[in-house]
Parts: sequence; structure tokens; C-alpha cells
Amino acid sequence: MNKTIRTLDRIREDAAKQQTDPLKSKTDKAYSFPSCPRHIKGAEKKVWSEVRKEMEVFELITGADKAILEQYCFLMAQLREQPSEFTASLHAQLRGLANDLYLTPESRRKAKLSIAEDDDPLKKYGL
Repeated sequence: MNKTIRTLDRIREDAAKQQTDPLKSKTDKAYSFPSCPRHIKGAEKKVWSEVRKEMEVFELITGADKAILEQYCFLMAQLREQPSEFTASLHAQLRGLANDLYLTPESRRKAKLSIAEDDDPLKKYGL
């Protein structure tokens, strides 16, 4: 009888632990694309919205990617506003960030994300 009570107590403790485990509660949440920081405005914010619109379907970009996405938005906005002043070094940085965020067909292929090449919405950005 004593052994049964201890087993039931252990089961209750495990159940309580699972309900309060922060890792469990976070994984149960639905996917949410990170919100645009308040200091991003204008052309940079437009780039953020475009990336969000196209990449939300893959559910890959999270809050952990926010800094990379922010850098990408600033560089892409700079390229669009001043293409003649966009150096090869900046272009290489932009391309690297795009790969990190799965914004290129090649990076999505490597990650085994399926999208028909003809239907690739990011093709219009030249990526």
C-alpha cells in the first residue's frame, strides 16, 4: 500500500512539473514570425514586411533570428535606395544574410524546403 501511495505521489509530481515546465509551454505555442522592432521604419520596415509575407509559410524565422533579419532589412533598403553606392562587400554581406535566413532558392533547397521554382515568390527580389 505504501509503495502504491509513493508511486501515485511521483505521478502527481511529474504531472505538475510538466504543466509548469517552461520548455513545454513554449513548444506548445503556435508559430509566430518575430515582430518588427520599433526603431525600424520606412524602407527597412517595408523589407521586413515583404520577408514576413513570403517566409511565414515556412515557419523558420524566429525571435532568435531577429538581429540577422534586421541587418538584412537595412542592407536591402540601402541597396534599393542607393544601388550605385552599394559595394561588392555589402553585396556579399547581404547575400550571406539572405542565405542565413533561407531567403535564397539554394538555401531553401539545402534545408529541403519545398517550393516550385516557378512559384518562388523571392525570385522577384533577385535572390
